[in-house]
Amino acid sequence: MNYLKGICILFLLSGCQVFVNEHPAIGTWSRCNRDGSYWEYKITDQYMLMTRTLSNEVLLFKTKVVDTSLLLSEFKNGPGLMCRNDTLVTIEQSENKIVLKSTYTWETLELNKAGFDIESIDSLHLEAWKSKTLADFKKRAALMDCPDIRTEEEKVLPILETDDSDEEIEIIEIDSLGGRKRLYFND
Repeated sequence: MNYLKGICILFLLSGCQVFVNEHPAIGTWSRCNRDGSYWEYKITDQYMLMTRTLSNEVLLFKTKVVDTSLLLSEFKNGPGLMCRNDTLVTIEQSENKIVLKSTYTWETLELNKAGFDIESIDSLHLEAWKSKTLADFKKRAALMDCPDIRTEEEKVLPILETDDSDEEIEIIEIDSLGGRKRLYFND
């Protein structure tokens, strides 16, 4: 009889628990890119923050967890994605590493669990928060040793030659996560 009571109590207690279905990518991550640049990510169920050695800015994107996927979208005045929305699907995970795959570009993003946390966004003091976040990032990045593992062929940037030197040429560079940078050349 006591056995039956124990099972009933256990059933009631486990039935009352709130189960949180958290995406495995939620947390703080880092990675070294093939070009030797260092990146850090903070992923929450509301936003993804990225800092990188190639720029002096904090990139923010909206996130939403849907089943086992992480949906990315742009903030109104934030940086742009290659497309307005992207979905990152977990293809591999362990305690210290996660591999996400974009359903738009099909590129994989291999992230390593960071041994630190990036402070949450302080929307009341946004500029001060950005400055502190970048300063902290630069200190950590200075300690990282990310080698450039590209081949010599990959390091060579293609040169666009034109016959008409008065024509303005627009070149759009796209980094590995879809950030865009427009460059205009006019001879």
